Amino acid sequence: MNSKEKRGNLISVLAVYFAANVIFIMSPAMNSIATNLYPDIPYGTVLLLSTISSLLMIPGSLIAGAVLGKQVRFRTMAIVSLGGIVIAGVLPYFITNFTAVLVLRAITGFCIGLGFPLQSTLALKLFDDNERPGVLGKATVAMSVGAILYMLISGAVCDINASWVWLVHGIILIPFILVILFLKEPEQTEEKPEGTERPQKASGEKLPGMAVFTSFMFMVVFFAFYPVLLNMSAIVSQEGMGNAAVTGIISSLYTIGNAIAGVIFAKVYKMAGKWTIPVGLVLWAVGTAVFSFGYNLPMIIIGVVVSGIAVQIVWPATINSFSQYVPAARQSMASALFISGMNLGCFLTSFYISGVANVTGDTNPRLPCQIGLAIVIVFALIWSVVQVRYKPEKH
Repeated sequence: MNSKEKRGNLISVLAVYFAANVIFIMSPAMNSIATNLYPDIPYGTVLLLSTISSLLMIPGSLIAGAVLGKQVRFRTMAIVSLGGIVIAGVLPYFITNFTAVLVLRAITGFCIGLGFPLQSTLALKLFDDNERPGVLGKATVAMSVGAILYMLISGAVCDINASWVWLVHGIILIPFILVILFLKEPEQTEEKPEGTERPQKASGEKLPGMAVFTSFMFMVVFFAFYPVLLNMSAIVSQEGMGNAAVTGIISSLYTIGNAIAGVIFAKVYKMAGKWTIPVGLVLWAVGTAVFSFGYNLPMIIIGVVVSGIAVQIVWPATINSFSQYVPAARQSMASALFISGMNLGCFLTSFYISGVANVTGDTNPRLPCQIGLAIVIVFALIWSVVQVRYKPEKH
């Protein structure tokens, strides 16, 4: 592969990763949308404009993982995913009916989901073992920069006109064009020589149990950690540490933590090797603990930043490890399952927070974070032990 092809491949991977956090456009906008666009609709119902997208990412990811590189080409999936985000994301600017907008938000989430397995699988297929950690680090930075950009622009336009937030989805035209220009179809490594295809498919294309295990672990750990992000505004407000603007800044610091992890990931992976995921999980537990029991703003900030770094060490390290034990034909599905685990964990967290309040009778927003910390520690320990002791089979 010459330098021009490598550059094109890198641009393609960065483009699809840049679009990964487009859902963050809604984070600073929900109050403005509820107040200015749908004042007659209950706030909890308006929140569906955000949560329904998260929910629909799951079937989008799983469907993409099942057909990517087989029935549907990588380039086609990228164009459908990014194009769908632009169209379904921008259309609510021209439509005022809440039900119609809700349907469009579901389509947007589904299209975002289509792109998740594409991101990680392109990194696995286009770059070798030596190049991949550096590429995943750069991709994490691109994903984090995108999230910061989405939140900053969304917050700014909401102060002018709440309906302009839908137009922010037009930013995805940039990665859409880059994909059309630079993305080349990866080689079909799953093809087998004639006469050996059927038996190889029966054994070689089986999704390893370790891939299912890591997806489940990521779901549980993210589920237990997510109250930190959901209850952040309530904690800051109730404890007199700041207003909504302060909460917005702290939220962006989590994403900055993600970006820091992207910058250092290749070096961390080179030094830690098979211990990279356990290192990330330890940091994740530490960040959750500092936030949960830090009763001042500096401690909360430290907890959020450390957690942001940790998440984006564990995520690309897991994706990179798939190349060692997941057959090439099943890497898209493994990546889809992993990302779906995270999204399912996020979706279930709202029920967990309500359940904690109902069972304990305590509505303190810190309590779900503190109980979640115990869950994070237990499952991080289980995951770390299995990860270090696991010996991948040849495939």
